[in-house]
Amino acid sequence: MIKLVAIDLDGTLLNPQGELSTSVKQTIQSVRQEKIKIVLCTGRPFYSLAPLIKQLQLHKEDEYVISFNGAVLSDARGETVFFEQAVSYENFLQVLYLGQQLGLNYHIQSKEGIFTSSLVIDQYTAYDSILNRVPIKIVKLDELRHIPIYKVMLVGGKEQINAAIPQIPPNWSKQFNHMRSLDCFYEFLPLQASKGQTLQRLTEQLGIQSNEVLAIGDNENDLSMLQFAGISVAMGNAAQTIKQQADYVTKSNEEDGVNHSLLQLLNEKRRIKS
Repeated sequence: MIKLVAIDLDGTLLNPQGELSTSVKQTIQSVRQEKIKIVLCTGRPFYSLAPLIKQLQLHKEDEYVISFNGAVLSDARGETVFFEQAVSYENFLQVLYLGQQLGLNYHIQSKEGIFTSSLVIDQYTAYDSILNRVPIKIVKLDELRHIPIYKVMLVGGKEQINAAIPQIPPNWSKQFNHMRSLDCFYEFLPLQASKGQTLQRLTEQLGIQSNEVLAIGDNENDLSMLQFAGISVAMGNAAQTIKQQADYVTKSNEEDGVNHSLLQLLNEKRRIKS
């Protein structure tokens, strides 16, 4: 029996306009009335989530959020952090130099905002700033030594990122969790940080087994949590590789696929009860 549903945001719970449908907000409340936890698992920084948490009424004391692609686990109010893991400054420099070799700009995400040492702001860094409603802070490179770096993001156009990915040294998988989160973002996190690993940390904290977890996502950064969950659902707009590894494929985020999957979950729970 499912006790927790882990849901990605961009490309999954949110429609293409970055909004929550009225239907999914209502259905999530119905799911919660069945004593099933809803956990947002997102690559976004925690500080950008307050409006969504409020709309979903997930601001009670015993609600949880996984942010920064698994680098941070906190309560939904942001009052208590249960797990956090930053990229070391030395590893950050490795990614920075790789980006320079590949012709890609960078920025980092921290609890304090978006930072870069680039004097000219890349359009995709600006997009991340708009997406998360936070200003970009330009600092000297050495200042980043003193800022907790949860994600290093190489940014560029879709084709730029496509060309760059095969050039990432294979052995870097022993130093980083790295993956594509959007067409224009390629992210590097500590080895200990991924949505799947941090979802496992949360379920162990709550006494929930993996077979009692349903996860819904659409992109590479969701793969680890889909693999951890007892039931995995890929969005209809998901990458083909994600669809192939999921148990089920639902409708796209434009068609309110999360709402469709949650209604199926409710119907199954009610059928068992009857």
